[in-house]
Amino acid sequence: MLKKYNGYEIGPNLRQIRKDRKLSVYQVSESTGLSNSSINQIEQGSRGLSMNGLYLLMETYHCDANTLLNIEETNSDTDKKEQSIDSLLACLPKEQQNYFRNTFEFMIKQAAVLAS
Repeated sequence: MLKKYNGYEIGPNLRQIRKDRKLSVYQVSESTGLSNSSINQIEQGSRGLSMNGLYLLMETYHCDANTLLNIEETNSDTDKKEQSIDSLLACLPKEQQNYFRNTFEFMIKQAAVLAS
């Protein structure tokens, strides 16, 4: 089952990651193009994190989405099969499946552009 986004849980995790990397809100703002206010609101949980914002923070903090969203990975092969992207997508209505596939495709293309 997909976990619903909860900014009040994720925000403090994002703040801690920023502090662990010894970055100020201003530095993150400069790196991502997000305003200081937006970053503060996201860290406080009062503002949702967009897919674009997630991608920008992944680049700035040099970590994956699971780390930013505080999602624990499992080590069991059975759990990996049950929690694969395809199996999770299959549980969603077609409209949402298409949305996420398009979003992932966009992120992969952006990563390729940045890598070149």
